[in-house]
Amino acid sequence: MSLLYPRTIDVHRQRTNAVVGGDQQVGLVGYGGREQSTNSSDTIGETVLYTGIPATITPMTAGRIKKGDLPSDYTEKPQWKVSMPSTALPRYAIRDGDILVDDEGYRYGVTQNTWTILGYQVSCVRLEA
Repeated sequence: MSLLYPRTIDVHRQRTNAVVGGDQQVGLVGYGGREQSTNSSDTIGETVLYTGIPATITPMTAGRIKKGDLPSDYTEKPQWKVSMPSTALPRYAIRDGDILVDDEGYRYGVTQNTWTILGYQVSCVRLEA
């Protein structure tokens, strides 16, 4: 951890059913798309690619207000920016659709990723618990 990157994250990628034992299956196999667990802390079906990556996590937008006028109607889908130094991950390490898990246990879905000379700038939405 440092002053510029006070947080840490892990990078996960969802596996598909077409990958068995680490090998991509070809031919007559079942559904090959992603499957999402109903339990957000269940990482079965995900491959952990990188751990302990230094990061900065900051809010970008407040999100959209849910329908309703009650004080308890919070916004939904706020956007977050996650920045990582260029020395922490190789280029092309993060893809859209990857999942970032921070040091507080929050999970973020990557919606856009950009590589700069300073490192990754990633736009995310926080996944529901």
